[in-house]
Amino acid sequence: MGILSLSPVSMRELFPSIHQGRRLKKDDQIRGDLPFVMAGTTNTGIVGKIGNDVRKFPKYSITIDIFGNTFYRGYEFGAGDDTGVFWNTENTKPKSLLYLKTIIEKQLLGKYDFGHKLRASQTYDMEFQIPTQNNQSDYTFMSDFIKVIEKLVIKDLVEWTDKKIQATKEVVAQH
Repeated sequence: MGILSLSPVSMRELFPSIHQGRRLKKDDQIRGDLPFVMAGTTNTGIVGKIGNDVRKFPKYSITIDIFGNTFYRGYEFGAGDDTGVFWNTENTKPKSLLYLKTIIEKQLLGKYDFGHKLRASQTYDMEFQIPTQNNQSDYTFMSDFIKVIEKLVIKDLVEWTDKKIQATKEVVAQH
């Protein structure tokens, strides 16, 4: 294993497929089974499930709304015109996509609002510093990095839970 190398990579290199969703007003939405994504962070942008004949975007995608809110999607979905959809059929590793989602989200944070909205077409040449190996995006490193973070979070949660259980036992023993 070599030394970690970070290199600038454009959005269009990371995600050869970049598309904007299409407008579908709330009043025109038909109840169904397809998750429909619009701008916002509530429920990760899912406003409901629809049965309309809309484009189905593939699982293993990232969505970025007009405010820069970024989410990983591990399922097929439809998207409104306020949401850009990004995917790469060569990278379907959920954990590497979570890594990229975080890098992208941090870079976009606070840059977009109602007065300055982000569209998918504005992202093509945006660059992000990502792990590379032999001049290629290192998706394995990204996946492994997220796995390590998850293990650390679980370890901390177990330790915290053990302390809570012990404190509860001490309180119960005193009464």
